[in-house]
Amino acid sequence: MVEAEQSVGPTGEMPQPKSAGAVELDDAAGCAAVQSRLDSYAEQGVETVGCIDQTPAEGDGSRTPVTAKSAVVRPGAEQVSAEAKCSVVVGQWYYTRLDACGSAKLTYDVIDTRTKKKIGGATFTAKQEFVLEGKSGNWKTDVSLKQESAWGEAKALRASWKTECIAASACAAGSAWTGSQPIATGKTLYGGTSHQWKAGQNVEGFRTKTTVTVLGAGQVLLSPATFEPPGKMTIRCDKTASGTSVGCVFPSFAPTLVLPLSHRGHVNVAWSMQYLTDHWGWEGKGSPLTREADDAVSQANRGKVCDSAFTKDPTVPEDSCDEFPFAATNQSGAQLGLSGKDCAQIRPDMPANGRYTVTYINNTAGRRCTIGHVPNRENGSVGGSLSSFYQNNRVLNDEKFWLAVQ
Repeated sequence: MVEAEQSVGPTGEMPQPKSAGAVELDDAAGCAAVQSRLDSYAEQGVETVGCIDQTPAEGDGSRTPVTAKSAVVRPGAEQVSAEAKCSVVVGQWYYTRLDACGSAKLTYDVIDTRTKKKIGGATFTAKQEFVLEGKSGNWKTDVSLKQESAWGEAKALRASWKTECIAASACAAGSAWTGSQPIATGKTLYGGTSHQWKAGQNVEGFRTKTTVTVLGAGQVLLSPATFEPPGKMTIRCDKTASGTSVGCVFPSFAPTLVLPLSHRGHVNVAWSMQYLTDHWGWEGKGSPLTREADDAVSQANRGKVCDSAFTKDPTVPEDSCDEFPFAATNQSGAQLGLSGKDCAQIRPDMPANGRYTVTYINNTAGRRCTIGHVPNRENGSVGGSLSSFYQNNRVLNDEKFWLAVQ
């Protein structure tokens, strides 16, 4: 029985980078730790030493950053390399499923071992972007190191940059550029590191460590800048999300499946997100969906929801039962203990005046699942998008994700 008709528009939240926390250098290697070692160096005849500290971060990282979606090639340097083009609050890390960026202000101090006073120094802006590949075990970092200022005995400085996996079995270390390169006030060194997951197991999580070294002529560096990104930026690589590839992601960032509002299958999803009681997949308003990776279970889910409660509508070409939440999720009506009679039943219709409409057929109030009358091809289109999304974002069994229909 037809109850009403309603327009349906964009639904859900588009994905945004999230703060992973502050960029923090290893405290044990800061300039404060150097003071107790000055006398021993003076006795050895070493007159000047260097160390690197971090200047305070800007704010608490609550400001939304803009992150790069692809690396930018910068020809013309000694080594043609990629630049970290992402823009973030200095002193903070931000990340998405496949991309992360952090920036820090560093201070290089030159200390006289006899007087224990600073006799020179330089400041730098360091930036690092991680670029992971959802369908490859290869991943990289793009980096830049800019010298902002220098004074006193901070002369003829040279810099190097290395990134490595803390679990050495996960990947080999890489250097952003060959050896140590000269740097001066106003100059920026650009580079990057390349890594490949060694795939020693089906799923592996690991963290990274980066070491930035700055050294002046005739000086001994006691303290390079060493930092490990926060735990939220643990990298996970796997060869189980898809039978055809390996890939790497930041698993603590729940990805968002973005669908265009371009046919009735998408409208079925948008209406369901808005009107089902759980608002499935709507970040900030409803509950996340989680993947059901067992194909046999997904097929059983579909059969339990698309049962005799669904009868084809002659007004819908090649009508098919389009279930929401998806059969390949743990939130399928079947896994909630529901069947077709318990679901809202709707018919998405073609656009009128530029907007899609939905005709309410039955059971639309207070429901947790939907049966949509959708042409078979459009139904399959949504299923194909979900399958590709799972693979591209390495969504493993029981792992959560969000939806946006825009």
